[in-house]
Amino acid sequence: MKKILVPTDFSDCAKNAEKYALFLAQKIDAELVFLHVINTPVDWSKLTKEQENLFPDAKEAIAHSKQKLTDLIKQAESIGIKSRKVLIFNNSNEKIHRFVEDEKIDMVVMGSHGVYGFKDYILGTNTYSMLRNSKVPVVVVKNLPEKLKLEKLVFATNFREATGHTFREVENLSEILRVKLRILYVNTPTYFLETNDILDIGKKFLNEFASYEHEINIIDSFKEERGIIQYAEKINSDGIAVITYGKSDFKQYFSPSVTENLIGLTEMPVISIKLAKM
Repeated sequence: MKKILVPTDFSDCAKNAEKYALFLAQKIDAELVFLHVINTPVDWSKLTKEQENLFPDAKEAIAHSKQKLTDLIKQAESIGIKSRKVLIFNNSNEKIHRFVEDEKIDMVVMGSHGVYGFKDYILGTNTYSMLRNSKVPVVVVKNLPEKLKLEKLVFATNFREATGHTFREVENLSEILRVKLRILYVNTPTYFLETNDILDIGKKFLNEFASYEHEINIIDSFKEERGIIQYAEKINSDGIAVITYGKSDFKQYFSPSVTENLIGLTEMPVISIKLAKM
């Protein structure tokens, strides 16, 4: 993992994502790319220097944003992290997704608000779009503990064969992050199974797709999100990882709403990994 993208609007929730990205970059020796999107009244890239003077408010906002990005670069360099800055004019989720692909970004770290409610408000438009469309892991950060660490990571799974290739990606990510995976199955009334059946399905799944031994943990809960959070809090996990299917629902754990609800309900960082095609 060589490049981590950090989209930021310089808000308080974005600052938490910036701090977490700095922590991750130090942990795995990755480069940080700080990206800011600024809306301008015209296509700024096509203006001459003289024409820019016709829009003093926009010119001032751009100068302010450039300084904020420069401050982040200095902060990263002060702790030995390679970094660079990118300023995109006019809000376009397509531009960000294209940037991720063109620049071969390996992970995205983004902030979210700390209120549980409407998804657009919790996540912000860019975070919401990134969760549903990103081909690389997305880490969503709300609040941060006093001491940052990443040693234990809960990974919620339903052991369906369709998630097998994605599970291998999760294992690879855990190795890169040097984190211990805790495999969790949430047994809900809707998809209720007896414990022995869960263990049997889980062992068959792990035998086929896992690269090393994993303990299977089971928790009973009315909702997937509640069970994941309860178990994560019980073991004092440093984060939660889930598979996101994308734009469509695909039974439990594949629905984007599970990931989005988790972000709204927990203070822990949530890592979303999009389902890989078989």
